[in-house]
Amino acid sequence: MSVSGTSAPGKLFLSGEYAVLEGAVAVVTAVDARAFAIIGDVSTDVSPVLRAVADMVSCEIFTDRPPGVDVNSDVFLADGIKLGLGSSAAVCAAACGVLFEHAGLPIDGNRDRILEIASKAHFAAQGSRGSGADVAAGVLGGTILFSVKGIRPMASEPGICAKVVWTGRASSTVELLDRVRNLERSDRPGYRRRMDDLVDLAGTLAEAYSLGEVKQIVELTGEYGLAMKWLGQEAGAPIVTQEHERVMTIAAAMGGAAKPSGAGGGGCAVAVFAQQRDADLFEDRCAKDGLQILNLSLHVEGLRVEPSL
Repeated sequence: MSVSGTSAPGKLFLSGEYAVLEGAVAVVTAVDARAFAIIGDVSTDVSPVLRAVADMVSCEIFTDRPPGVDVNSDVFLADGIKLGLGSSAAVCAAACGVLFEHAGLPIDGNRDRILEIASKAHFAAQGSRGSGADVAAGVLGGTILFSVKGIRPMASEPGICAKVVWTGRASSTVELLDRVRNLERSDRPGYRRRMDDLVDLAGTLAEAYSLGEVKQIVELTGEYGLAMKWLGQEAGAPIVTQEHERVMTIAAAMGGAAKPSGAGGGGCAVAVFAQQRDADLFEDRCAKDGLQILNLSLHVEGLRVEPSL
């Protein structure tokens, strides 16, 4: 079967970073930065992610090695630096999707299976690190409540007014996760204290998002950002950078709250507000301070066919 191509969105963590690795619920939303995949002449050995996808998919739906996949994820970069929107997960989802479509297995009838294979491939490519929430957001789209116990899509988009700010530097998720795990090994009580705070906040935030309690979401987002900062300080990991601190300070001054989205150390910060006018004032202030706002929509469609590619 011939298909022009597929695409999958990136993601933002609205809450639950690090705590999700302890079984807490994370709130993750798909954003309209998309990776595009087509069947092409490019070898699937060109990247660890595509190589892992080829390995997983060949075991499932192809008797021989699957065809090459060409993926474009340029939109996930700024001046050659990753924005921290889950580009590798989006690439993984898009590549799995186009191979399924090529094999005559439509995305809409096989989405759960694609999610399973894409998650395994991404986990292998990342050295068995991470939660898999970014892959789930890429395949399913919308906004999801994600935990190791299961995934629950939210029926409607979060009722917050959100702004996404690029910090100007890349984030090393693997390095930050390793430092946090080193803390767990070297100082179990300190690790447990910081992680318990995040787990408790993550649970309360997930409930607030489910109920649409916008004012509570804003308040708890600020607390979550501070808890991420304290975890980083305990682990000697720059989870909350100076740029994140600036964004958090400006957001609080405008009646909102902000925190890193994802592992931190760079990448993006997400700021949330109860009122659009406060969000707009925040954007104006960021512009004056030289902070770049990314014009991203939340709660967008997941993995899909792109017949016009």
